[in-house]
Amino acid sequence: MLSKTKCGALLCCSLLLSSPMALARTQTIQATGVYQMGENDSIAAAKEGARKDAMRNAAEQAGVYVRSYSKIRNLKLTDDQVEVISIQTMQVKDCQYTQDYRNNTLVIHASIEATIDDADFQKRIDANDKIKDLQTQLAQEKEKNRDNLNRKMQKSGNDPYASLLVNEELQKFRQNPQYAAVIHKEFADFANQRNGIVPADIYGRMALLDLYNGSAQFQRDLDKAMEIAPNDPLYYTIEALQTLSTRDYYGAEALADQALRLNGRYWPAYYVRSIAKGFRGSTRKAIADCNTALKRGGENCRYVMNYRAKLQRVFAGRHDFVEFNDDDFQEVIEDTIKGFYHDMEQIKLHKKR
Repeated sequence: MLSKTKCGALLCCSLLLSSPMALARTQTIQATGVYQMGENDSIAAAKEGARKDAMRNAAEQAGVYVRSYSKIRNLKLTDDQVEVISIQTMQVKDCQYTQDYRNNTLVIHASIEATIDDADFQKRIDANDKIKDLQTQLAQEKEKNRDNLNRKMQKSGNDPYASLLVNEELQKFRQNPQYAAVIHKEFADFANQRNGIVPADIYGRMALLDLYNGSAQFQRDLDKAMEIAPNDPLYYTIEALQTLSTRDYYGAEALADQALRLNGRYWPAYYVRSIAKGFRGSTRKAIADCNTALKRGGENCRYVMNYRAKLQRVFAGRHDFVEFNDDDFQEVIEDTIKGFYHDMEQIKLHKKR
């Protein structure tokens, strides 16, 4: 019976010694700091400088204990977390000051004695984890609120931040269309920062820049614009222009027809359909569509007027075998892409008359 009692007591002692509380211990840290006084320093300020230097050195020593503690318990702490926990758990017990002269300059020395307790480490780690969780929740809530605001601006099309960017990039494009790739990247960066929650015309502009550069990203950008604004004839018209650039005239006409089903008075669709008809040889119908485009809003667009003049030249010279050539085609397509990009603000706001 006595033997069993002794065994039980020994077992209890073993459990106590192996528990986390048994491993907890207080470490004493001694550190020094130095501050060399300047002309405008007071003794009090110099002592504070020396004390802070000593505290930094003590915190570095405390960090060694924190890292050791975290390693034993398989905790993954960042350097910042180690520094914060070291400072939080360290308690200064004593601070002594001495002074001497070096090169006729007064130097203040601070010697501190501090303690850190392993038992405080986990408390501080848990507290910091809670703070981090709260900060994460707050950041998520802010992101959610920001996304909601961006969606409202996306839906209304009234986004002052997007408008500011558009104006800046339009000036660049006017200065030199060769900046198209750079401008596209800046639009893409803006869209990424907003998690893709931007007005449809941002992607529409990107699609036109893709078309100008011959980029393979055209369809992706246009699809995003259509996803945001599926009933906007602008994006079917841009797709018609891209199809036209491949000389698929009937395909371009079909897409222009789709745009006109959404808005029967949308002049850019008449204009693109006119180009398709003109280059496939249906000059009379091309002139009719171009005249409609001019009548319904395109009369102030240089590229529309230029194309109308080309149509007139071809029609008037039919008996002299005057026809469109490859240079005409490339010129009309490029002028239209640049024209649509320049006039996007007016085109996207086009209203029925």
